[in-house]
Formats: sequence, C-alpha cells, structure tokens
Amino acid sequence: MLTVFYSETTPKIPKCITFIVLFVLLSLTPCLVSNYSEQQRAHQEWQLISDRVLSIMRMYNCDNQEIYESIMSTFDPILVAVVIAIESEYRVDAVSRVGCRGLMQLSPDKLEDWKNIHQNIQVGAAYLETQIKRFGDLELAFAAYNAGPEWVQKYQGIPPFKETIAYVKKAKGFGIEHVKPDQTWEIAKQI
Repeated sequence: MLTVFYSETTPKIPKCITFIVLFVLLSLTPCLVSNYSEQQRAHQEWQLISDRVLSIMRMYNCDNQEIYESIMSTFDPILVAVVIAIESEYRVDAVSRVGCRGLMQLSPDKLEDWKNIHQNIQVGAAYLETQIKRFGDLELAFAAYNAGPEWVQKYQGIPPFKETIAYVKKAKGFGIEHVKPDQTWEIAKQI
C-alpha cells in the first residue's frame, strides 16, 4: 500500500487535472506497448540476420570481425554474405583467373585498394543492389553479378554459361530462391 504524506503546505491538485493526466497516460499505453513490440520484432529479425551471416561465415572458417561488421552495414547482409561465399570463399586475397579481386571479386577498375575489406564489401554490395533494382529478381541479379548485366539483358534471363548457371545454383543453395528482394530476413528464419 502506498502511503502519501500530506501537509498543510502541499498544494491540492484539482481532480480534473488528475483525471486528464490519468487519461493521457492510459491513452498512450497502447502506443507505447505497440512501439515496444515493434522494437522487439525488429531486434529479433536483426538477430536472425546476424546469426545467418555468422553461420555462412563459419562455413568458410571465417571469424574476421571487420568482415562481419562490413557485411552487416550493407543494404542486405545475407545476400552480401552469400556473394562473398560464392565469389571468394571469404578469402581477402582471392584473385580470379580473369583478374577480379578480393572478397567480392571486383574488377580492377572498380576499386584501387581491393584488399581494403570495408571498401571491397561496400562497392560489391552497391553493385549487387544495383542489379537487384535493375532486374527485380534475385536469380537474375546474381546472374548479372557473375556474368554482367548486359548478358542477362541479352538473353532475357540467366545466360547459358556453365559458370553463371552454377553460380546461381550455388546462390539458391543458400536459400535465396524463395525470397523477394528486401525480404532476406525470411531466409534467416529458415535456420
């Protein structure tokens, strides 16, 4: 039980003000509860995405904190983690037979310091995002990332190149085939 000390000098609060304050507090409660629930849901989704990125990194024995933080700062961490897995298997110093370099296998004209982890991931992620926006389809975006958007455009779909077909198949192996762009947290729920 709450005991209130009252003295002659304590000002009296009119009942109408008490009711107004109580009304305001009660009317804000649903909003506050809803806001809290939304924050909890967003945190859970972010945690699922983080866990999925970490699980992909572990598949390649990668525990590099800078790589993790750079991936998590991109537009879509799961898709970026998948691209890195396919492109370089999380090897910072990877160089392809055609000269693409680094984690996201960027061509030399895209980035001078290709061993800069953060820049490599940011530039590669921006390029992937451009392909997703251009084609509106994850499979086509992955095909464009591998073969180039001009080939996807020319063939009006995945180009008939063995490497690109295998690339898209690998991406699908990570669970991207049932996801629309900007909804990769659905992949994270499948863990």
